[in-house]
Amino acid sequence: MNPYLTLVDFILTHAKPEAVLQFRASEEVHDYFYMLVDKEKNGIATQEEIELINDFMNVEHIMRLAKAKAKQYAHQ
Repeated sequence: MNPYLTLVDFILTHAKPEAVLQFRASEEVHDYFYMLVDKEKNGIATQEEIELINDFMNVEHIMRLAKAKAKQYAHQ
Protein backbone atom coordinates (compact mmCIF):
# COMPACT_ATOMS: atom_id res chain seq x y z
CA MET A 1 0.00 0.00 0.00
CA ASN A 2 1.34 3.39 -1.00
CA PRO A 3 0.90 5.98 1.80
CA TYR A 4 0.91 8.81 -0.74
CA LEU A 5 -2.00 7.30 -2.64
CA THR A 6 -3.88 6.75 0.62
CA LEU A 7 -3.59 10.48 1.32
CA VAL A 8 -4.55 11.31 -2.28
CA ASP A 9 -7.69 9.20 -1.92
CA PHE A 10 -8.51 10.99 1.33
CA ILE A 11 -8.10 14.40 -0.33
CA LEU A 12 -10.34 13.41 -3.21
CA THR A 13 -13.07 12.03 -0.96
CA HIS A 14 -13.20 15.33 0.96
CA ALA A 15 -12.69 17.81 -1.87
CA LYS A 16 -14.24 18.06 -5.29
CA PRO A 17 -11.87 17.13 -8.13
CA GLU A 18 -12.25 20.62 -9.58
CA ALA A 19 -11.07 22.18 -6.31
CA VAL A 20 -8.03 19.91 -6.24
CA LEU A 21 -7.19 20.82 -9.84
CA GLN A 22 -7.42 24.53 -9.05
CA PHE A 23 -5.30 24.40 -5.90
CA ARG A 24 -2.16 26.53 -6.02
CA ALA A 25 0.14 27.44 -3.17
CA SER A 26 0.31 31.14 -2.38
CA GLU A 27 3.08 33.43 -3.63
CA GLU A 28 4.27 33.66 -0.04
CA VAL A 29 4.74 29.88 0.09
CA HIS A 30 6.55 29.85 -3.28
CA ASP A 31 8.84 32.69 -2.19
CA TYR A 32 9.64 30.96 1.10
CA PHE A 33 10.41 27.67 -0.66
CA TYR A 34 12.75 29.32 -3.17
CA MET A 35 14.50 31.25 -0.37
CA LEU A 36 15.15 27.91 1.36
CA VAL A 37 16.44 26.38 -1.88
CA ASP A 38 18.79 29.34 -2.40
CA LYS A 39 20.12 28.90 1.14
CA GLU A 40 20.68 25.20 0.46
CA LYS A 41 22.48 25.91 -2.82
CA ASN A 42 24.74 28.39 -1.01
CA GLY A 43 25.50 25.90 1.76
CA ILE A 44 23.96 28.01 4.52
CA ALA A 45 20.69 26.15 5.12
CA THR A 46 20.18 24.65 8.55
CA GLN A 47 19.18 21.02 8.97
CA GLU A 48 15.67 22.18 9.84
CA GLU A 49 15.48 24.20 6.61
CA ILE A 50 16.68 21.22 4.58
CA GLU A 51 13.98 19.11 6.20
CA LEU A 52 11.40 21.78 5.27
CA ILE A 53 12.57 21.61 1.65
CA ASN A 54 12.01 17.86 1.74
CA ASP A 55 8.57 18.41 3.28
CA PHE A 56 7.67 20.86 0.51
CA MET A 57 8.82 18.34 -2.10
CA ASN A 58 6.73 15.57 -0.53
CA VAL A 59 3.64 17.78 -0.48
CA GLU A 60 4.25 18.72 -4.12
CA HIS A 61 4.46 15.03 -5.00
CA ILE A 62 1.19 14.32 -3.19
CA MET A 63 -0.57 17.20 -4.93
CA ARG A 64 0.66 16.05 -8.35
CA LEU A 65 -0.75 12.59 -7.64
CA ALA A 66 -4.01 14.11 -6.40
CA LYS A 67 -4.32 16.32 -9.46
CA ALA A 68 -3.64 13.41 -11.82
CA LYS A 69 -6.35 11.37 -10.13
CA ALA A 70 -8.70 14.37 -10.00
CA LYS A 71 -8.38 14.72 -13.78
CA GLN A 72 -9.59 11.14 -14.13
CA TYR A 73 -12.61 11.85 -11.90
CA ALA A 74 -13.39 15.13 -13.64
CA HIS A 75 -13.56 13.39 -17.04
CA GLN A 76 -15.95 10.64 -15.93
